[in-house]
Amino acid sequence: MKQYNIDILSKKDIFGGGVVAPMRQWLNLHNIETKDYEYSADMAIITHYLQNKDCPEGQLYREEALPLMERYYKSTHTKFKDEDVVATDQLEKLFAEIYDTPVYNQHKGNNAFTFVDLFAGIGGFRIALEQLGGRCVYASEFDITAKKSYGLNHGVVPFGDITNQENKDRIPEGVDVLCAGFPCQPFSLAGLRKGFSDEKKGTLFYDLRDIIAAKRPRIILLENVPGLLSIHNKDEEGNSLQGKTIDTILHILRNELNYYVPDPKVLNACHFGVPQNRDRVFIVGFREHPNETYQYPTGEGFKKKHFGDIREDGVVDAKYYMSERYWQTLVRHKEAQHSQGRGYGYRTIGNDDFGHTLMVGGMGLERNLVVDFANDKVNQSNDPRGELNHDHIRVLTERECARMQGFPDYFEIFVGKSSAYKQFGNSVAIPVVKEVARTLLELGHIDIINVD
Repeated sequence: MKQYNIDILSKKDIFGGGVVAPMRQWLNLHNIETKDYEYSADMAIITHYLQNKDCPEGQLYREEALPLMERYYKSTHTKFKDEDVVATDQLEKLFAEIYDTPVYNQHKGNNAFTFVDLFAGIGGFRIALEQLGGRCVYASEFDITAKKSYGLNHGVVPFGDITNQENKDRIPEGVDVLCAGFPCQPFSLAGLRKGFSDEKKGTLFYDLRDIIAAKRPRIILLENVPGLLSIHNKDEEGNSLQGKTIDTILHILRNELNYYVPDPKVLNACHFGVPQNRDRVFIVGFREHPNETYQYPTGEGFKKKHFGDIREDGVVDAKYYMSERYWQTLVRHKEAQHSQGRGYGYRTIGNDDFGHTLMVGGMGLERNLVVDFANDKVNQSNDPRGELNHDHIRVLTERECARMQGFPDYFEIFVGKSSAYKQFGNSVAIPVVKEVARTLLELGHIDIINVD
C-alpha cells in the first residue's frame, strides 16, 4: 500500500483529479465499490460548501461535505485510523488552495446578492454578476474540460448533469438571480433547428423550468442565439408545427410559472464596449411584478472598442500563423464562393474593426483572421505544418479570444488552443450580461456593488 501524508492538496489535485488514486486505494481497503465513484461530484459538494460555509447557503452542503472531507483527509493521511477524529480546521486546510484561484481572489467576500450559474461553461455569467457584488451559491456544467477551467479560475467545481434530480435538489431556494445560457445548438440558424424535438439538448429547457418552479428565484436571466426567436416547434419526426419555440418558452415562464417576462430582446455586444459583432437574445423575468416596465439596456454611454484595443502587444508566436498551404486553400475557397455570388469565406479584421462573432471550431477562427507583420521572422521557423504563409495571416490568440468576449485578463487560460477557442466561442460577452443584470437588479431593488 502506498503511504500518503498530504496536508494541502494542490489545485491539480482538486480540479484535475490528482487525488483520485489515494481515494480509490482507501475505498478498496474498506471494501467499497469504486466503479461508481465520482470524484468531480465529491469536489462539487466540498468546494460549494467551503466557498459558502459562512452563509446560510453553505449549511445546505455541510451535512454532505464534512464526511466527504474527512474521507479525503484520511485517504491522503494513511497514518490516521478510521476511529480517529479530525478537527474541522484540518479538513478545511486540506482544500485551502481553492481560495487562491485568480477570479475568486478578485471577488472573494462578495455578498450583495446571491445567484445560481446554470450551464455555466467557464463562468462568463459568474464574472459578470460577481463584478456587481454577487455571490454564486450553485454552479452546474456538464463539459469536463470547461469544468476544469471553471474550477481553476473560480475555485469551485461545478455540479454535473443538471437533469439529475439529486443535482437539482442541491440548488438553494429563493436566490436573487438564476442565470442560464442554456444550450443553443438546437435553436441555432447554423444547426439542424430541431428545437424542443432535440432529444439531447432541446428538452433541457424543461429541466430549467422545473428548477425555476421549485426554487423560485427573484430574477431569471437567460441568454441564447437569435435563431431561438424564429425556429418552430417540431414533432418527433422533425416536422414543423404551428407554434414557435419562443412562444412555448414565454408561455411556460409567464403562464405556468407566473413570472413577469417582457418580450425578449436581441442585443449586440459591440454596443457594450466589446470589440465583437455578436447578437444574442436575452430573456428576463421577475418573480414579483415590478412597479415599472422593464427596459433593456441599449449600450448608451459605453465607449466603443475595436480589435486594436484588445490585440496582443508585440510579437505573436509563429504557431498562430497559418501555413501557406492552408492559407491558399482558404483563398481559393473564398474566390469560388464569390464567383457563385455567395459571401462565404475567410474574413480579416483590422485595428479599427469590430471582430466577427466568435464561433466554435475552425470556421469561427477563419472569420477573424489578423494581418500581423510584427513577427518578421515567422517564415524562418521550422514549423511542422510546413512553410508559413507570406501574407502574415494569423488566427486570434487565446487571450485575444478572451478579450473579444470581455473576459478580464485576470482570468487565466489553462487549456490548449483548440479547447480555449471552443470555451470562449461558447461563452457569453461579459459586459452585456453585466449591464442587463445591473438593470434587472436595480428594477428589482436588489443591492449591487461595483467591484470591477
